[in-house]
Amino acid sequence: MKNTSSICANEKITSLCIGKFDGVHIAHQALFAKMDLQSGGVLIIGSSTPPYLTPNKKELIPFVSYEVPLVEIREKNHQEFASFLHSLFPNLKRIIVGYDFRFGKDRAYGSKDLRSFFDVCVVDEVKFKGVAVHKQTILQSLQRGKIKLANTMLGRAYGIRGGVIPGQGIGSKECVATLNLAIQDYVLPKDGVYATITRIGGVEYQSVSFIGHRLSSDGKFAIETHLLGVCSSFCPKEAEIAFISYLRENQAFSSLALLKEQIEDDILEAKTRLGSIPPKKGLIFPILFEV
Repeated sequence: MKNTSSICANEKITSLCIGKFDGVHIAHQALFAKMDLQSGGVLIIGSSTPPYLTPNKKELIPFVSYEVPLVEIREKNHQEFASFLHSLFPNLKRIIVGYDFRFGKDRAYGSKDLRSFFDVCVVDEVKFKGVAVHKQTILQSLQRGKIKLANTMLGRAYGIRGGVIPGQGIGSKECVATLNLAIQDYVLPKDGVYATITRIGGVEYQSVSFIGHRLSSDGKFAIETHLLGVCSSFCPKEAEIAFISYLRENQAFSSLALLKEQIEDDILEAKTRLGSIPPKKGLIFPILFEV
């Protein structure tokens, strides 16, 4: 993603979405829907900090995108900000912003202050079942295990990505084989067991995934995924987990045999909940889900 130090004036862009785009959720997608497909662009104000809800913003934004550090526009008034936009996009005629768009010192300026410079389209607040769609609402849903609600507000299955690392070595022998992931800087959903889709090398597999401390063995924190119907010796370098449905809380079992029984039940339940999402090659995230 480009920042202003590397942005060359883009004369092709005539319409521009402006915002933070934390999450690239359905409210942001409502802004994108107002843009010209052939000459639209996205200006991201500020940078996200970990843990990330959407570290891969650029992959999810369907237009050429640029990033401007907040410090570069923080003190600008409406005239200075308009001149700044024209310096980057000489043929800019239309901007699209959300209902709560503010800029400048003490957030003193808004969309109405730019109407003398551009055609300004203001998109109303987006709600789902009466609840406003915001990054914070999505974060709270993930942290409470309300994964279907979070997915609906995101407009896709929430996913995390990381490298595959060695596990305890007891899964394939005494329970079920799992891939253990090293995840950094992502927002993690609530601890527990989930029905998931795990993507490896462009192929997506039905799976059961676990987040939390391994209460029945070494007590260490782990992120593990079991691929349904895949050979236990399969060991890729990287994997991405998309969370579809919350199955149950993390639990301690008095023996690995009891844990294995529960995992087998989890697998059956996951197959039921994932029944309409079979493994496919090239099935592209995002995926929409109903609550």
